[in-house]
Amino acid sequence: MSQVDLDRVREDLATVKQAAGMELPFGWEDVWLNVFVLSVGGMVAVIWTFLPHSLPHSLGLIPLLIVAVVYGIRLRIKYRRSTGRSSIRRREYTASFVIAAVVGTCAIVYRLWGTRLGLPLSILQGIAIFFVGLMLVGPAVLDRSRIYCLGISLPFILCGLAIPLLSIPAVALVGGACVVSGLAMAAIQAWQLRAQEVIRNRATD
Repeated sequence: MSQVDLDRVREDLATVKQAAGMELPFGWEDVWLNVFVLSVGGMVAVIWTFLPHSLPHSLGLIPLLIVAVVYGIRLRIKYRRSTGRSSIRRREYTASFVIAAVVGTCAIVYRLWGTRLGLPLSILQGIAIFFVGLMLVGPAVLDRSRIYCLGISLPFILCGLAIPLLSIPAVALVGGACVVSGLAMAAIQAWQLRAQEVIRNRATD
C-alpha cells in the first residue's frame, strides 16, 4: 500500500472517529491557546486602550494577532500530513486560517466602503463585530463537536451591539469580548475533551 493510500485510510478513520464522537477537531493545545492567547491578548488590548498615550487604540490588538497567528501556524505544522498525525486537526487549523483571511479581508473592504460613504465608525465596527459573532453560531449549531464556538459568538454579538451605544473605545470592548470568549471556549473545550476521554475509556473496557 502506497503512502497516499495510507494517508487516505488515516483520514477516513479520523473522520469516522469524529462522527462517532471519539475524536474532536481540537485538543488541549487549543484550550491553552484560548486561555493564554485570546484571554491574555484581550486583556493587553484593554489595558493598552486606557494607558496615557497618543498612539492608536487599534495597536493594542497587534500582540494578540501576532501570537495567535504564530501559535496557529505551529499547530498546523505539528499536525501536517507527513507526520501521520490527526488529519482532523490539520484540516481544522487550515480552515481556521482560510476563514480568518476571508473575514479579515471582508472587514477591511467593509470599513473602507463605510468610511467612503461617511458612516459613523462606531456603527461600522459594531455591525462588523456583530455579524462575525452571528456567523460563528452556525458551526456550533450544525456540528456538536464545535459547540465551543458559542463561547466566542455570544460575547462578540453582545460586543457588536454595545459598541455604538457606549462611549468606551471599541478596542477595549473587543478586548473584553476576547477575554470572555477565551475563558468560555476553554471551559467548553475542556469539558468536551474530558467527555471524549470517558467515551474512549468505555470503548476500551
